[in-house]
Amino acid sequence: MSHRDISENEIKLLEKGLKFTPTPKRDNEDLIKDTEEFCRKLRLREYFQNEENEDESIVRNKSNFKPQPNRDKHLDNFIKCLQSSARNNEKTTHVKDNISKLEREAINSLTNDDSIIIKEADKGGAIVIMSKDHYKEMILEQLTNTDFYQELSSNEDRKTICKIKRFTSKFAENLTDKEADYLTNFEVKTSNFYGLPKIHKSKEIQEGLKDKSSFYVKLPRPSDLKLRPIVAGPVCSTHRLSNMLDIILKPLCKLVPSYVRDDMDFLSYIPDTVDENTQMVSFDVTSLYTNIPHNLGLEAIAFWIDKHSSEINHRFSKDFILEGLEIVLKNNNFVFDTQNFLQIKGTAMGTKVAPTYATLVLGFLEEKLYNETDRVFGNQFAQYIRSTWKRYLDDCFIFWTKSQEDLQNFHQILNNLHISMKFTKEASKNELPFLDILIIKEGRKIITDLFYKKTDSHQYLVFDSCHPSHTKRNIPFNMARRVCTIVIDETRRNNRLRELKTFLLRQKYPSNLVDAAIEKAKEIPISELRKFSRTSKHGNNKEISLVVTHNPRNHNMFDTVKHCFPILQQSDNIKELIDMKNIVYSRRQPPNLKKLLTRAKFTSTEETPTVSKCMDPRCGTCPYLKTGETFTFKCGKTFTVKTNMSCKSKNLIYCMTCTSCGENYIGQTGTKLTDRVRVHKQHIRDPSVRTTPCSEHFDLCANGNFHIFPFYKINVENEQLRRAKEEYFIRLFQPKLNVN
Repeated sequence: MSHRDISENEIKLLEKGLKFTPTPKRDNEDLIKDTEEFCRKLRLREYFQNEENEDESIVRNKSNFKPQPNRDKHLDNFIKCLQSSARNNEKTTHVKDNISKLEREAINSLTNDDSIIIKEADKGGAIVIMSKDHYKEMILEQLTNTDFYQELSSNEDRKTICKIKRFTSKFAENLTDKEADYLTNFEVKTSNFYGLPKIHKSKEIQEGLKDKSSFYVKLPRPSDLKLRPIVAGPVCSTHRLSNMLDIILKPLCKLVPSYVRDDMDFLSYIPDTVDENTQMVSFDVTSLYTNIPHNLGLEAIAFWIDKHSSEINHRFSKDFILEGLEIVLKNNNFVFDTQNFLQIKGTAMGTKVAPTYATLVLGFLEEKLYNETDRVFGNQFAQYIRSTWKRYLDDCFIFWTKSQEDLQNFHQILNNLHISMKFTKEASKNELPFLDILIIKEGRKIITDLFYKKTDSHQYLVFDSCHPSHTKRNIPFNMARRVCTIVIDETRRNNRLRELKTFLLRQKYPSNLVDAAIEKAKEIPISELRKFSRTSKHGNNKEISLVVTHNPRNHNMFDTVKHCFPILQQSDNIKELIDMKNIVYSRRQPPNLKKLLTRAKFTSTEETPTVSKCMDPRCGTCPYLKTGETFTFKCGKTFTVKTNMSCKSKNLIYCMTCTSCGENYIGQTGTKLTDRVRVHKQHIRDPSVRTTPCSEHFDLCANGNFHIFPFYKINVENEQLRRAKEEYFIRLFQPKLNVN
């Protein structure tokens, strides 16, 4: 859907799918960071001696507390061994790159092309390349709908943070200190609005794909293409409050009679046989998230709290939950391009509490549905509806046993539950999809099969993707197990498994690996496959996780841990606290093509990194902060910032400037800049606690006044690296106030 022609190498790259991860370069910084975090956990274990944590906080900011060394010499030696291995990350084993030089160039060409937007399709995993102008037009068409969105003259994150701070003060008795800190003390980044192409609902696209003979299909702009609106705000002003409310409310979901956890859970509600005249009927709520009025949502949540108050943590009152939820719902502001918007109706897809909220709202309307069904059809059928009507978010399903006329009446009842809630209907006596399951009726017998949308690309992870080998080797078995769980009929099952093998071989999986996985899955009894557990798994509190970014070019730190572990065993104290079997090694994924090629943030022009003030009205640093894209030192040299920074950024190199004489001081901080400024101001005021050479100067020369500018950010929490950078910049810019 773009006028741009895609080159052969770009097609070759995109054929791998957005999940594909190119082999990363050796990364010492990431490895050092991950090793330091593991060492910190070891010191914490030794410091607290496995003491039970009695803190009842359900959310909290990550602690930066790090016990000092020299408490146990064997632990110190072990940590030195790990740190040395991480710093000397010179693995001699040759690692072959999983993409060619031309494919790497294709990543750059696609990333740097300002005329296109790359998005993953809403469903099916297909990759959609759109003209940037076309994409912008479609987004603005949605955002100009004044029923749902309102354009703002400015960013309102600052106001929202003020509301949350007043809220935490009002309910201070309900919150622990750590919870209050979590809700208010963080660096805010404004949410971004974007859309995912709903190609599965575009008839023009489906028609254009009928005769496709290649992976890449070029289509004209379809007039019936819609975008699913997403608000991406993992650190927006309301995200943390939304997350906390989700934790509080989520236990209520399982008490909604219609609640279905996922398609595997749905299987347990499907009967083996039905009456021969039974219809299968599915209903779908039109644009559920955006169509829930705030007053309806708050009424629904109040209903469930009153009905199941015992499921709610006793510290959180009804008023606390409803007022907090109202803040989240009514302050969903975001940016698209350079424009600020507020969502005035519904909740945004992307808000943490949204799925729980939507589940409970529809559950509330379903209570009205049961009463209305009782009035129209009688108590017996109302009870049948209550027990057999199943729903996953906005997708509903029922085996209908009454007449077609009764079905129409029932559909009308649904559409009359609330003026904002409209249901579409699909019915069949033969087969009907629900979620990823195709439900088939053969006479009275019910069987199930897999369901794929026509636009499904079957773009499974390519075998040569830079993922841990165990991850890739488990994929064929997990997928085969899923087939065997859903498809019971032997003929259909064998057909689906052969189909699966074809898909996996296309993705370069070894044939013997696929065959072994299929045979293993087929041997599991159906009763075992369909055994569904709702209990969550809790980790062993004795476990210590060593988490590193997967990179075959880096040292295997787990091997280093095992090799050096005897050093720890020399300590009688540590031997009792830390066991090798309790060290859990896990690997996070390096950037895949989705992260490299797609962006939530949309800008018409290239964004320039800048230093800006935070959104906190009580911030003590904002009055001292110099903002902008560049900074000129007293020596005359100018430095251009490479990343966005604010008062609440961490791991910074900064420059303080005397407002009287203009002399500079360069410093570093691992904590938030606002915390470091607080210390500087204390040292300027109180000579007895001064530790920095600039404090006396700022006191005497400028009467305590200064400007501060963070000009360099390190993407790793490592003091040695920060100090090394600090020394480098001191040598480069020669600030006089760094001389004692």
